[in-house]
Amino acid sequence: MRLHTIAASLILALPTFLAAPAQSSVQPDPTGVNQFPASQSQQPSPSPDTNAPTIHVTTREVIVDVEVTDAAGNPVHGLKRSDFAIEENGKPQSIRSFREFISASQTIQPAPPKLPNYVYTNSQSVPTTGPVNILLFDALHSKPQDIVSSLQFTAEYLHTMPQGTSVCIFWLSASGLHMLQGFTTDRDTLLRAVHNNRVDIGLIQPVGNYSAIDALNQIAAYVSGIKGRKNLLWFTRGMPVYLMRDGGYGWGASDMSKIHRLMDVYDRFTAEQIAVYPIDAQGLAMPSFSPRGFSQQSMQKFAADETAEETGGEAFYNSNDLKASIAKAIDHGSQFYTLSYIPPNQKYDGHYHHTKVEVIDHPELHLVYRKGYNAERVPALDSPAPGPALMKASMEGNAPAATQILFDAGVWPSPPATITASPAQPQPPPQSQSKKSPLPAPILIPYEIHYGFPASEIAFTEDADGTLSASVEFDVATYDDFRKLVGHLSQTVTMRLSVDKYDEFVAKPFHYTQKLDLPLGQLSLHVGILDNVNSKVGTLEIPLIVRPYRTSPPRRAAAAPTR
Repeated sequence: MRLHTIAASLILALPTFLAAPAQSSVQPDPTGVNQFPASQSQQPSPSPDTNAPTIHVTTREVIVDVEVTDAAGNPVHGLKRSDFAIEENGKPQSIRSFREFISASQTIQPAPPKLPNYVYTNSQSVPTTGPVNILLFDALHSKPQDIVSSLQFTAEYLHTMPQGTSVCIFWLSASGLHMLQGFTTDRDTLLRAVHNNRVDIGLIQPVGNYSAIDALNQIAAYVSGIKGRKNLLWFTRGMPVYLMRDGGYGWGASDMSKIHRLMDVYDRFTAEQIAVYPIDAQGLAMPSFSPRGFSQQSMQKFAADETAEETGGEAFYNSNDLKASIAKAIDHGSQFYTLSYIPPNQKYDGHYHHTKVEVIDHPELHLVYRKGYNAERVPALDSPAPGPALMKASMEGNAPAATQILFDAGVWPSPPATITASPAQPQPPPQSQSKKSPLPAPILIPYEIHYGFPASEIAFTEDADGTLSASVEFDVATYDDFRKLVGHLSQTVTMRLSVDKYDEFVAKPFHYTQKLDLPLGQLSLHVGILDNVNSKVGTLEIPLIVRPYRTSPPRRAAAAPTR
């Protein structure tokens, strides 16, 4: 369910004195279409007063997505507006709008361009309308076998995924939220994202940590520009956080700061029409009981059911057919009815408002929808300002990838002859023979980052002497599995061109190369471009595993391609 604000602008010409309203006779229209005063129908319309003040009148609209299935669990199609009845807090409401969504209504996007090995791009379009599907692999709260199973069955589903299904893929670990693939309908692109070599898996932090809350907020920000339903398939054991209307207060949670943050996430998911589908990959599991006699698995599954019900999704667990669970979640989340109504109370009273939807005269049908909403203003996320603030937030992984500047980046190691070892820190002279020898210096592998983009992406200013000036900053930041910064490089390129040189410059792609020494292991490479003239930003996250050379470095492309 989504709360919308409907705005209407009234242009009022205010006189310098108060007068009684003018009287005019209205001629009856048997068609019921046009009802105009007779005097106005015979006279030309007056020109609008451009200096008249504008009064904005707003009202809220509640949108409810409803999945309807029969006794066999199959989606039911062909229902009409008159077949539905909707209530708020027990009072019937008039349905303002109605629409049915079916899988066949999804459009097939063109396949993204095939890039050479070790070349990446931030040119990933985001759909304007839903339904769309978000796959979140929760490696932070899962065991390795769970993640391996989730990736394997997801790959099997992708091979048979219906055409036109829009999917993006995220990965949550101790180092934060990582985008493996933006929205696309291309199976091969999604399969490449699933077949990754990430090893940052495990219960490194306590269940219910703030990392999951931050990740959910980032996902909500990423899909905020998409109108309509979004299905979040969350591969995790149980529920690591209480994503419910009370933030888990009813479950005995005592950290009020965390409760309030979770309530904010719930309200954002309501506003963005995000339905959660928890999927437990551990399959059929034998119940284990605590000393008090409660089953831990039962509690986790109950939390998953509650989260799914309160967000309008479904929970899937205790099954070895994970592929079928994924298919059912995406299929049901793509076939639904959208209803809306104007709530009777237009005030943000801070209370929870219950919503009830029924299909008239068909009690045998099963309905899945969000059962209510908190009548509160959705807290705005602290969106970074354009320019350096956005660059910093994106480079630190605290904001979605920026796409104001579209670019490609090729990443590969330099020739092996240039491998160096970082200098060891100076050690004090040994005081006795029992002192340990200093640790060996870590091995650093030199890498090259090649940027490529159309030169027209860069803005220039004209100086007094007629020359054109530009200033572009290239940044790279590298993090390890624990979100520790292990490498950083920032370089600014300034250009002053004559008009003739400028015409020659923009006629071909712009290329730039950076070099940075990186330690061995799995890393997350954040690269970005900041145009200091117009404050536009482009950023991209690249997963990277740095290994020592065995024979020769990977074969490089000639240069980073451009669109």
